[in-house]
Amino acid sequence: MSRALGRWIGGWLLRHAVSLMIMLPVLGLVAAVHSAGSRSYPLYTDDSGIYLAQAWAVLHSGDLSPYTYFYDHPPAGWIQVALWAAVSGGFNRYDSALQFGAEVALIAKVAAAGLLYIFGRRLGFSRLGAAFAVVLFGLCPIGLFYGRLMLVDNVMVAWLIAAFALAYAPSRSIGAAAGATISFAMAVLSKETALVLLPAFAWALASNLDRRNRQQVLTVSIFCGALTLAMYPLFALYKGELLPREGHTSLFGTAAWQLAGRPSSGWLWDEGSGVRTLLSQWMALDPYLLIAGAITAPLAIVVPRLRPAALALLIGWLMLARGGYVPAMYVLVLLPFSALLVAGALEALSGRRRVTAASVLRVRTRWVGLVVRGWYSLLLGVILLAATAFVWTGPVRAATTERSPQPLLQAADWLGAHVARDKILVVHDAIWTDLVYRYGFSPQPLLVHKVDHDPQVRQGLTRIDYLAVPEAYYRNADPAAYPTLLRARHHSVEVAAFGTGDRAVHIYRVSSFWSP
Repeated sequence: MSRALGRWIGGWLLRHAVSLMIMLPVLGLVAAVHSAGSRSYPLYTDDSGIYLAQAWAVLHSGDLSPYTYFYDHPPAGWIQVALWAAVSGGFNRYDSALQFGAEVALIAKVAAAGLLYIFGRRLGFSRLGAAFAVVLFGLCPIGLFYGRLMLVDNVMVAWLIAAFALAYAPSRSIGAAAGATISFAMAVLSKETALVLLPAFAWALASNLDRRNRQQVLTVSIFCGALTLAMYPLFALYKGELLPREGHTSLFGTAAWQLAGRPSSGWLWDEGSGVRTLLSQWMALDPYLLIAGAITAPLAIVVPRLRPAALALLIGWLMLARGGYVPAMYVLVLLPFSALLVAGALEALSGRRRVTAASVLRVRTRWVGLVVRGWYSLLLGVILLAATAFVWTGPVRAATTERSPQPLLQAADWLGAHVARDKILVVHDAIWTDLVYRYGFSPQPLLVHKVDHDPQVRQGLTRIDYLAVPEAYYRNADPAAYPTLLRARHHSVEVAAFGTGDRAVHIYRVSSFWSP
């Protein structure tokens, strides 16, 4: 058996030697740029610490969350993080849980980049064309900003690309199709955002079916994907939390809140709307890849092999413009398909048969046309690569050389050195896991957004001793949204301060005579 396995591995390496020689250096470049400065840039978000705290709860208490699980997102994303922490000892290898989160984000980024290369090759791209797509995806400044954070969106993107790559498997086998639907289901269970791309994924899967086993492939693959997805509502049903009822969280109740209860981000064409502001923030990081992808998406519709990927990107932009709630990290879904379509447009212009199916962009003087278009696309690719390097040099250099201190981590160290372990702390989620796991605070600190929004926390809250959250919470907080936090701040005295501006963290000791 071992000898047969060795022969199979040797044959596989021989068949893919050229691709490996191209892709390994590219993946090394992506990993090096992604990891350089990742502990300092970006500083933090409100979500990274939450997912790490939930992963810690899975690993150490067997719960999906340190608090009541709210069904706000499916749990597969942070369960995978917990599994990696269990295997690798991730929470023990770093001074902060955020650094372990950066490691998880790096793994997800490299996996997604490698899978994007496979996806491109199965769409008919040349090796250099697929590698170009990986470079665009891996080095995009927006991807460096959001891709370095411990977001379940990054895990979701890796599964999503895997699903599309398996859907285009050249074997057209039942196993590949089942793997594709299971991967798509895992993407949805990691972050429900992936579900909006179901039409594009279904089109990709259907376009690669073989007539000889179409019925069997569809039957098995749909069953496997549906069974994987069904684990989530079955879990809620087992817990008695599928349907809304008084005093209980529920899957359907939270889904209704997410669809209709969350405040809308406004319309894209309304100046001053939340989604318009969000788009401006993305464009400030880098407008080039998003704009290029949006331009090439309609053009890619005429290229048969690129149509499902083009549909995926168009759906992504339509969801942005629909007028509902749009989170900042939603852009992560747009990046791989934008990179893929930009590279695919160059491949189509070159007249590459596997992309254009020999029916699109055909010229009568076949060999002359291929030569002309080949050189044209090569020249255009070089120009685009040079332009990309020029415009991205500044943002990439800033992202990789940033060495600013982390006020929240400094605050966590101060609390660990100066505060008794039995004090009641209200903290930002970025340092919750460190205070519990590294410093051993018991009772566990309270997450700032739980103090006023979790009924179980409110009912059991008898006192607050210290506050350690960014100043933005006090300066910009809605008094109706954070009444307890703001009252505690009013009855407190500052004992330490780190950083400046809205990112600054001032530690306040709350007066002993005050209680919620």
